[in-house]
Amino acid sequence: MSINKSVVSGTSWTAVSMGTQVLVQLLRLSILTRFLSKSDFGLIAIVTLVLGFTHIFTDLGISVALFSRQNITKKEYSSLYWISLLSGIALYIIILLLTPLISIFYQLEILNILIPIMGLDLVIATAGRQFKVFKQKELRFKEIALIEIFSALLSLILSVVLAFNNLGVYSLVYATIFNSFLSSFLYIITSLKKHPVSFYINFNENRSLYKVGAFQTGAQILDFISSQMDIIIIGKLMGPAELGVYNLIKQLLIRPSSLLAQLVQNVGIPVLARIRNDVKAFKRSYLQLLKIVSLIGFPIYAIIALYAKEILLILFGKAYVSAALPLQILSVWGAVVSLLGPASVLVVVTGKTNLGFNWTIFRVLTIPIFIIVGGSWGILGISVGQAICVLLYLFLYWFVFIKRVVDIPFRDYTFSFLPTVLSTGLGLLLAIIVKTIVSKWVHVYIADVLALVIFATFFLRFNKRVMIEFYKLFFKKD
Repeated sequence: MSINKSVVSGTSWTAVSMGTQVLVQLLRLSILTRFLSKSDFGLIAIVTLVLGFTHIFTDLGISVALFSRQNITKKEYSSLYWISLLSGIALYIIILLLTPLISIFYQLEILNILIPIMGLDLVIATAGRQFKVFKQKELRFKEIALIEIFSALLSLILSVVLAFNNLGVYSLVYATIFNSFLSSFLYIITSLKKHPVSFYINFNENRSLYKVGAFQTGAQILDFISSQMDIIIIGKLMGPAELGVYNLIKQLLIRPSSLLAQLVQNVGIPVLARIRNDVKAFKRSYLQLLKIVSLIGFPIYAIIALYAKEILLILFGKAYVSAALPLQILSVWGAVVSLLGPASVLVVVTGKTNLGFNWTIFRVLTIPIFIIVGGSWGILGISVGQAICVLLYLFLYWFVFIKRVVDIPFRDYTFSFLPTVLSTGLGLLLAIIVKTIVSKWVHVYIADVLALVIFATFFLRFNKRVMIEFYKLFFKKD
């Protein structure tokens, strides 16, 4: 299969899978907000924070190592598998020991029950991760998509059934564990025949793989801390109810950027890995990724900002409409985060995990400043701080990381997304003005539709050339 066909096939199936998962997650949140309290969502945010951190150690950078090594023996991947699984079990034991301290820190006794239960997800997810990596490396995106979609749909049904039976916060906990178990089980049974794992462990044999993975793991640890600093601060200073509201709107915004990031990683990594020795093609493909991400991501976040109140009302109910302004401000944060996502492909494909590690250190040192200062004005202040921070990162990232990895000129880097960014911003501004003025004279629904038509017309008019390039790249036959 040619590179273009691999991209088209992989993108199609991955997009369907990720899109379905995003819709399922939003639908689950929308339904469960009718049954659970704001504090319940705050509790889940804290538990997810703890487990998200420990999840980093279960992989130990092994996924990156498997991608960076073109040919790996049965003994090598068997050893990696058992080491990864043992690390997951060890981390679960550590979580059990640390749970009382976490409960004391947040002054929430229920965490002593929630964290140990949901911590089982660590071991379960670890068991199937390596088999998923093999499927990605072999471009078997259809199989991955079907497994992820099936698991997500069944976990949605389970969470709703449990919520209807008044299990409260446990409906989210049990559904999460079930989703991991089902997907891991399916990855194992569909891959074990082709990639049988023997009972073999040799730490010395895989030193080169651990070296690649070590930098990646270190970067992931620091990256996780920096990305979750807002959750840590709000959970400690403002309590679970405020954290529940903030985390809901943050999760709403993370969905599109996460979808784009996974789409780019799942397809971009294996495809770019095949042309990494062709410097010109590699640079051109990366700039195309930036164009595509900006073309898809920015209008999505613009629409979220335009209809913030309506979205919160429909998805979560009247109790959450007051968070409309933070949602609008954080839309800027979400759009820029989605644009920074493709750089992770460079780290994996080139193996330059040391540079990724250095960039992450810089983020860890600077992000808390914006969050702590913004925290003086509550959730709104933190939202503003987050938006300002990532806007600065958008340009600093080129100097600190991208220039050194692929040596793309600053002009080429910025012009790959700047036209889309400017047209989106101007179109959004025009739509907001029209919506505000027209809503005084006609029904609000008419004003909403008119604003959307104006934004769409403006955006399509000024991005016609980029969209044609996008069409040719993905849909034009070889």
